Amino acid sequence: MGRKKKNIVETVQNEFPEFASEVLGLSADQLNNRLAQLAKAAEENEDAKERDQELSDAQALASELSLTYKDVKKAVRMKSKFIIQLLKDKGADA
Repeated sequence: MGRKKKNIVETVQNEFPEFASEVLGLSADQLNNRLAQLAKAAEENEDAKERDQELSDAQALASELSLTYKDVKKAVRMKSKFIIQLLKDKGADA
């Protein structure tokens, strides 16, 4: 049978044990301060990601390389819908 899904407390204690033990005994005010620090770290990380030219270049290249596949997928989908409509117009089961 399926595994029991761990709750967030168990997950963090397993994946970040030092962090978990550090914050478990904090007061509500201290926890709010840590939450603000984490939000700031997340924002700084997102800003760094947006400034990362190598990542931006790689994403642009990946997007460019996938265009052909997207175009083919779109064409196949449209052509299939067209044939299905023709079949419906002819009274055939589609």
